[in-house]
Amino acid sequence: MNWIYKSFEDLTAQELYDVLKLRQDVFIIEQDCIYEDMDGFDDISNHLLAYNSDQKLIAYLRLFEAGSKYRESSIGRIIVQNDFRNTGIGKELVRKGIQHCKVLSPNSDIKIEAQAHLLKFYSDLGFIQTSDIYPVDGIDHIEMILKST
Repeated sequence: MNWIYKSFEDLTAQELYDVLKLRQDVFIIEQDCIYEDMDGFDDISNHLLAYNSDQKLIAYLRLFEAGSKYRESSIGRIIVQNDFRNTGIGKELVRKGIQHCKVLSPNSDIKIEAQAHLLKFYSDLGFIQTSDIYPVDGIDHIEMILKST
């Protein structure tokens, strides 16, 4: 696995294309959800990409320093390509994202807006549900926090 962590400005054109393609394939096509993926936050976030040995992007997330999107640091657009789900790559991706958040904002909690059906997945990683279920673009979501202490 080749892990790449970069600011938006440091992404290559190919990496950015790979990210947008994976997000489109999963969040828009697979989940049959028309929404504005390019939401104006990519350029203020950092990006964690995981390429397999075939140089295919199979997992991705974006991270926000505390105060840039929320008061807390944040992880979003967490995604694993369909063929690689249930392999452990998702948990590894989130754990690495947590590590990077702790470097960016050492004393900050980490906030996520998770699809509600993934409550157990994120709970197993230490996140605590902090909101009721609410719809976002027709998909049930919840807010969750990972405490810094």
